[in-house]
Amino acid sequence: MISVIIPVYNVERYLSRCIGSVLHSTYADFELILVDDGSTDASPQICGEYAGRDSRVRLLRQENRGVSAARNRGLDACRGEWVVFVDGDDTISEDFLALAAQAGSQGPDLILFDFAEEKAAPAARRLPEAIRYGRQDMSALAQSTLTLRQLRKQGNVNFLSSCARAMKKSVISRYGLRFSEDLFGGEDTLFNIEYLLRAESCTYIPRGVYHYNIHGDSFSRRFNPRLPDNHELLLRKVKRALDGCGALPALEAAYHTYARNLLTSLLFRMVFSPWNPASFREKRKMCQRFWNNEIFRQAMGRGSRYDAWNQRIFLLLFRLGWYGSLDIICRVLHIVWGRKGIC
Repeated sequence: MISVIIPVYNVERYLSRCIGSVLHSTYADFELILVDDGSTDASPQICGEYAGRDSRVRLLRQENRGVSAARNRGLDACRGEWVVFVDGDDTISEDFLALAAQAGSQGPDLILFDFAEEKAAPAARRLPEAIRYGRQDMSALAQSTLTLRQLRKQGNVNFLSSCARAMKKSVISRYGLRFSEDLFGGEDTLFNIEYLLRAESCTYIPRGVYHYNIHGDSFSRRFNPRLPDNHELLLRKVKRALDGCGALPALEAAYHTYARNLLTSLLFRMVFSPWNPASFREKRKMCQRFWNNEIFRQAMGRGSRYDAWNQRIFLLLFRLGWYGSLDIICRVLHIVWGRKGIC
């Protein structure tokens, strides 16, 4: 059986479509666990209606504690051999669970799929050729997670998300894996890394089965002044996870790439965001804080072939202290990409 866990918080506009996509799966041996995380809109009523109509749907309620706590509640309650996470504003293809069950029968610990944009054309019906990885490949998969390097040309694995994948409940239980509730961003990446470091094998099916709904109120697109604290804690936790499994020496370069990616994100989405009300002098102090962070400073001293050319220029301007140039570039990019719906 597959346990599908959906954390629910104020997603009434998208929830019925999300739940419906799971219930219309061609594979029927699943349980759907809806964890209402203290929603204040009509989400609890929608969840209750589905739970009353279909015995496969279970509704759990809790006070608002965040998506990590909601997922952990689902993990504590689920009974399936496999665990699949779906966000309440996204949808899955009707054959996602069937493909996961078929691949799972061959014994991997992890099954990866591609993401598909919300407006993407339906995937072809022909079963794609799977790519299999053994224990010796897990370090390379962890490296791809940290560097965001795709597993194949034109692949679309979202390494920053715990969705579009199926994980064995036995592995999660054996190592007591849980989402970090003191993080509000990057907790998926941390969980994925911790899982990969314990997995023995993986099957990758290069097919877009998870439809990510990009909308203006998506959490990842909001300005949040607490991001520096979160990302610095995240980096420490990821390093601790790698070190605890003896994987840090082999993945140190990939870890530094991950740190540079987080630093770039902080500069673009927080410090020099058009929605940051701080004065330019205050922004300079934020930049100095990042420069004084040992992890960021070490990461900037280690170049990587995984860094895009525009990121290299971006971080070069940061190292030179040309914050005014960064401010102008970020404002222009926010305007251009905002019109395209990218940021």
